[in-house]
Amino acid sequence: WEYSYHALCVRGKGKHTTGHNFLPERERKPGEKVPSSSQTLSSLSKIDGPIDHPLLAVDSTNSLSAKNQEKQRALMLETLFESLSAPAAYIAPSPMLSSFAYGRQTSLVIDIGHSGSRVTPLVDGYCLRHGSVSSGRGGRWLGNVQKSVLEGVWDVDGTITNKWNGWGYEGKQSGVPPCQDGGVVPRYHTRHTSPEEYPETKLQLLRHSPFQSMTIHEVMYEMMTSPHIIPLDRSVEEIVPFCGYGSTDGDSVEADNDVHMEEDKTEDEDVDDECYVLPDGTRVDMTRSQAGKDLCRLPELLFSNTLPSFIQPPVSVGSSNYSDNMLPLQKLIHKSLTQILDIDLRKELSSNIVLTGGASHFPSLEKRLSFELGEVLPSLYKYKVIGSKNSVETRYSAWIGGSILSSLGSFQQLWLSKKEYEECGAVLGLQRFRN
Repeated sequence: WEYSYHALCVRGKGKHTTGHNFLPERERKPGEKVPSSSQTLSSLSKIDGPIDHPLLAVDSTNSLSAKNQEKQRALMLETLFESLSAPAAYIAPSPMLSSFAYGRQTSLVIDIGHSGSRVTPLVDGYCLRHGSVSSGRGGRWLGNVQKSVLEGVWDVDGTITNKWNGWGYEGKQSGVPPCQDGGVVPRYHTRHTSPEEYPETKLQLLRHSPFQSMTIHEVMYEMMTSPHIIPLDRSVEEIVPFCGYGSTDGDSVEADNDVHMEEDKTEDEDVDDECYVLPDGTRVDMTRSQAGKDLCRLPELLFSNTLPSFIQPPVSVGSSNYSDNMLPLQKLIHKSLTQILDIDLRKELSSNIVLTGGASHFPSLEKRLSFELGEVLPSLYKYKVIGSKNSVETRYSAWIGGSILSSLGSFQQLWLSKKEYEECGAVLGLQRFRN
C-alpha cells in the first residue's frame, strides 16, 4: 500500500510527464539483480521532493471517548506530516462527510459498518457528541452469527455455549450442520493446497492469525450479500430467525414452520438452485432445512427486538451488558433522538435520516427501517430515510463527501499547514478539528 500511495502522489512534475509509472525502465545488464520492493520504495521516496498537495483524512473514531479520540487524531497528524510529508492536512469525521455526500448539512447519519451500527446527529456540519449512540449489530456480528449456524456452535469468550439443531428436513428438525467437521474454509486454503507451497506448520500459523479471520469474514460477506437473501420488506410479520431451536443437549426441538417461507414441493426442480456453494465446495441447503430458510432472513436480526437464545452469552459472561449494547436500529435511532432537547431539531433530524455503511445495502433495508420507525417515533414526526441503491456509494460515502468538501473554495482556509504544525504541534490541530 505504501508503494501504491507514493505512486499516486504528485511529486513535482514526475506524475504529469511520465504518468503513474514514473520510474524509468532501463535495460539491465546480464546477471544484474532485480531490485527488491524495499529498495524501489526507498528510491521512490527521494524523487522530486515532498508531496505537492494536501491530504484529507477520514476520522471514524466517534465512538471512542474524548481523550482516546484526541490521542488518535494526534497520531494521525503525526503520520500525515512526519511520515507522509504532507504540506497541509485536515481531519474530518466520517458522519459529516457521509452527510455531505448526500448534499445535507443537517441530518441523522446511520452508519451500519463492519464493527457495528452508529447513529450520529449532524447539525450545520457539526457532530453532536451527546446524541451519538452505537450498537454492536453490524457486518461482523451478522457474519459471526452466520458462521456459528454453519458450524453448529456459538463461541462466547472462548467457550462453546450451544449446539445446533434445525438442519434437518422432511419433518426432522435435527441434522448435521454443513461445516461441522472442518469449519468454514477460507478461499486461500482452497487455492493453495500443495504441501510444498503451504506446509502444515505455515497453515497452523495462518489459522491463528488475523488474516484467517479476515478471509473467513470475506466468505461470510459474500454469502450474506448473495441473491438468496430475502428483501426485508417481505418478512415484517415473521418471527425472529433462528428462534426456538439451538438446545445445549443436542436434542431436537420443535419450531413453527408456518411463519416461515412456504416449502417448494415441486419434485422436478433442480436441487442446485436451492443450495449455496461455499468456496471449498460445501453445499448449504437454503430451502429444505429450517436453518437454511432462516439464513435467507439473516438481515432481520438488525431489527429484531429479541435475540435468539444461542446468541445470548451466559450470565457469567455478562448477558445484561450484552443486550444493552446490542440495540436494534429503530431503538438506536429513538435513543439518539431522545437525547436531543430541541423539539424542532428532532423533527428536522428525523426528516433527514441518511443511511450509509458497508452493511446497509441489504434489499429493501430503507423501506423496512421506515416501517420500524413508524412504530417507535411519534406520529408528529415526518421521518424520511435516504439511501443510495448503489453499493459503492454506500460503502465509500465518506470518500465522496471528502472530495466534495475539499473542492469547496471556502474550505481552503481550513487546512492545517505543516509550518503551523511545526510551530504549535498537534495542539492546534486538535483545537481546529474538534468536531
